[in-house]
Amino acid sequence: MLISCSKISNKKKSAGKKTADFAFAVYDSVSMINTEHWNKIVVHGSEFLQLPFLSVLENERPDNMNFHYVIIYDSSKPVAIAYFQVIDFSSDSFGSNVVEPPENEFSCVITNYLKKYLTNHLIKSADRINMRLLICGNAFVSGEHGFTCLPEVDKTDLVNALADVISRISDAEKLRGKIAVVLVKDFYSSSVKHTNEFSEYKYHDFLVEPNMVLDIHWNTFDEYLNAMSKKYRNRAKNIVKKGTEIERKNFSVDDIKENSKQLLKLYNNVHLKAKFRMATLTPSYFAEMKNVLGDKFNFVGYYHEQKLIGFRSTFILENEIEAHFVGLDYSINKELELYQNILYDYVKDSLHKNAKHLFLGRTASEIKSTLGAEAVELTCYIRHRNPLSNRIIKPFVDYLKPSEWIPRNPFKEISV
Repeated sequence: MLISCSKISNKKKSAGKKTADFAFAVYDSVSMINTEHWNKIVVHGSEFLQLPFLSVLENERPDNMNFHYVIIYDSSKPVAIAYFQVIDFSSDSFGSNVVEPPENEFSCVITNYLKKYLTNHLIKSADRINMRLLICGNAFVSGEHGFTCLPEVDKTDLVNALADVISRISDAEKLRGKIAVVLVKDFYSSSVKHTNEFSEYKYHDFLVEPNMVLDIHWNTFDEYLNAMSKKYRNRAKNIVKKGTEIERKNFSVDDIKENSKQLLKLYNNVHLKAKFRMATLTPSYFAEMKNVLGDKFNFVGYYHEQKLIGFRSTFILENEIEAHFVGLDYSINKELELYQNILYDYVKDSLHKNAKHLFLGRTASEIKSTLGAEAVELTCYIRHRNPLSNRIIKPFVDYLKPSEWIPRNPFKEISV
């Protein structure tokens, strides 16, 4: 699907620029994009909008996922870009006990809500369910990775333009299958003053599990540990001591390929615990990401007694470390504190790379807070394409809140 560079309709005016002054082009593949125009804009936004990264997602796409890439123009000048994922859900996306509430640390409010919303339909026609979700953003990474623009573009004007772009894409998607729900994700508090403009288009805002972020203030891991109170420092040392029984190995592309079967098993150990699964990675995803991104993507295998028992993957950004997917052998996880050691290894990586921030994602919030990570609020916007169904969504959104957890502060109190 290629929607030509047509003018955006002026259904709503913002205080600044009319949306009718913008035009846009939509592409279905990275290979079709005007790379010169895209690259002029992407330098002002997320590194997860860079084309090499997006090309891996496209080439290693799950069977139930498609993509759209948008360039927005002002008088033939590219001023903004946006990234969309289309996900087709079926009964295979749900766990066997669809009525029970999520009970594991890898669940999130978005998936919980979608499951609850579809529960009745699932019970009536579990084998026939099919729903299409249009996401502005990235289902595999937390944070603001859906769109960006030139600094001089008014963000509220851009939201108005995006609302129209979403409508156009949804209409064009009818040839493949009707879009049921639109989700725009994930915005930090500094952006909400602009993104709340989506409410003018009948979107419902709601909070999801926070992104857990550790600000790095230390030069070495010992300094980091010494900043902790005695209780947490001793706990961390005990965890790290157990981790000395674990062998770490930095994987090359060939290493990932050679261990692909075990890596897939470890990935699924974590992935299949989710009651609802938006998409499943392909077996070659990690190898292709390493092949394309090189040193910007780190992949570590964890061994015990010569057996591969876990892995972690990491994006090395300019001043940040982004924790990505992990895989675990749960039969030995507790004995060796495997998951906790993986988290501390992320801290060590951040110190080694002189990163300013470590993004640990939005699962296991309480555990990550014991490392010193703090919760950063994320807001999403959702809308059902059917006006009647959209009215039904709001009570669910109002009811759903991030799961309760107890924030921990491992660091010593600083006297003022």
